[in-house]
Amino acid sequence: MTNKIQCLAVAVLIVTLAIPSPCLGGVARTHPSIAALDSRIIETLLAMGVTPVALTEPETQHFAPSQATQAINLGMLMQPNLELLDQASPELILTSPSFMHAASRFPAATVERLTPYSPDDEANSWQRMTRFTRNLGHLIGEDPRAEQLIQEAEAHLYSLRARLSGQQTPPLLVVRLMDHHHARVFGQNSLFHGALEELGLTNAWQGPDNHWGMTLVTIDELMNIDARLVILESPYATSAIREQFTANGIWQHLPSIRRGDAIYLPATFSHFGALPSAYHFADILVDALTTP
Repeated sequence: MTNKIQCLAVAVLIVTLAIPSPCLGGVARTHPSIAALDSRIIETLLAMGVTPVALTEPETQHFAPSQATQAINLGMLMQPNLELLDQASPELILTSPSFMHAASRFPAATVERLTPYSPDDEANSWQRMTRFTRNLGHLIGEDPRAEQLIQEAEAHLYSLRARLSGQQTPPLLVVRLMDHHHARVFGQNSLFHGALEELGLTNAWQGPDNHWGMTLVTIDELMNIDARLVILESPYATSAIREQFTANGIWQHLPSIRRGDAIYLPATFSHFGALPSAYHFADILVDALTTP
């Protein structure tokens, strides 16, 4: 195998782990002037091999956790430690539109807000995630790394789509069970919808959703949808979803659960994440669909 092919193969594997590709310069680089106050920004920075000097909630990062712990821990996103942020003295603070209140207290820093989720954005979810990645890369002067992340993600999803070739996959209904009567169901604005489209699969939910891509529904609203359930495990649950909700009660009457073909996906990515989360969702979903 040639060096070029070896480098490409390693790059595809490394993006799964959300650490930098050796084809782009080896070990992750630290950008000491950047503070990141949003989980989507953080996971994308880490996937590009960029470690901020300070960030919120590093323990929640599913990708490159060792990189995340190298940064100053600012604590909770809803209430970051402003004293530590001041000590970090970032030149650039990256945040979402929802959390400008904290960043605005540091006039010496340039504050940039960006998000792949917006009620005013009419682009499809995959376009929003790739544009978000490019915008982030441009803000930190890492356009090539952002472009490589996008290209590797799209190439990998194309390879996953090839694995499904010839397989008759029914529409998929992506849900997170909230209690014995309600669920979050994910529609066209969600990262799941974008990943499903890239995989050539159909999202069974055709109803309304908000700009985060979800809506809260009752069990009755799902009973007549003929689809295979994709049930997302909650990151906050103390026991498996199937033990909490589907062993007995009304959920067991859903067609997919009665057939025994429901798919349960672990809480190893953000349900409201960016490209790295969509990439990982696609990976484990296709593994589940192709496992006998």
